[in-house]
Amino acid sequence: MLFSEHAKSRSRSRSIKDLSVMLVKRFGRSVKSSDNSEIWIANKRARRDILKLIKAVQQNFERADPLFAVVAADGTVITAGRRTRRIRHR
Repeated sequence: MLFSEHAKSRSRSRSIKDLSVMLVKRFGRSVKSSDNSEIWIANKRARRDILKLIKAVQQNFERADPLFAVVAADGTVITAGRRTRRIRHR
């Protein structure tokens, strides 16, 4: 997601993380503006869905076994799991 310099500055001054904006865009609803841009809003339902997602992800990272993902050169995720043995590097 691309951010303008203005958006970067405002987000930084308001302590809004890029991930938060991406979640609003993913789960929120959009309203058309008069200049034909979109305003994305995290309404009550969107906030509930985002919090459910965060709790589910949090459970993945609270366990002692680290997560891993194998990703192909084209960006396709081949597999994912929990590391129980040492990963050999080449």
